[in-house]
This record gives sequence, structure tokens and C-alpha cells, in this order.
Amino acid sequence: MEIKITIKIDRQVIEDVFVTALEGGSNYWYYLSDESVFIIRAVVPKSEESSLSSAMAKAVLDHEISVPIYDVENEDEMIGEISLATIEDRLQKMCEDGYHETLKEHINGGGDADTADIIMQYLTMGDVVYG
Repeated sequence: MEIKITIKIDRQVIEDVFVTALEGGSNYWYYLSDESVFIIRAVVPKSEESSLSSAMAKAVLDHEISVPIYDVENEDEMIGEISLATIEDRLQKMCEDGYHETLKEHINGGGDADTADIIMQYLTMGDVVYG
């Protein structure tokens, strides 16, 4: 028997994941190149949002920008990208892969750097690759 459960994820949950992961939880594996920062800042300038992680969330969610993500140890190697077009499918896959409690923690306001990192890896690469 297969049961599919649909839940609504508030925008704030996704924004919180971006901020928590980009400002601490995922620093050990991701790198935002000058190109990536330019893509973000072209649609969300510092005058609108000074925090790069919040600006990235706005760029992806509001402006449907795709942001390339690079490997921190090899800054020329693109390891994935985050876009509005892939968020839903990647979160669905994350839950199907057994990480539904991780997402549930963020929905319930109890997420931390470790859970945000797992979600950010799924949003970027569609799987947990690091850590």
C-alpha cells in the first residue's frame, strides 16, 4: 500500500533553511562564486537585503533565479544549483529517502544547522553527499 501525504511548507521555512545552512550549517561543502553572487545581487541588491543568504532566498523564491553552487575545495567545480523549479521535487525526494523528520523539524520551528545542511544538500544536489 502506498500513501502519499501532502503538506504545505510556508515560505518562511524555506527562507530559514537558506539562512541557517548558508550562514553555518553548510559552510564546509558549498562555495558561492562571484558569478553566483552577481546572479543573486542582480535581482536583490544590497540596498534591498544586506544579508546574502536572505537575498539568495528572495532571488530563488521571488525572482525564480537559478543559483549555481560550487565545491568549497574545488571552486571551479559546480556541484549543483538551487532553483524554484527543483525545490518541490527535491524536497519530495528527500522525504522519500527517509529524511521527512528533518523537514518536519524545520516546519515545526525546531530545525538547526545540521538539519538545514541536509535540506540544503537536497535542494542543491538532490541527495546528501557531504557529512
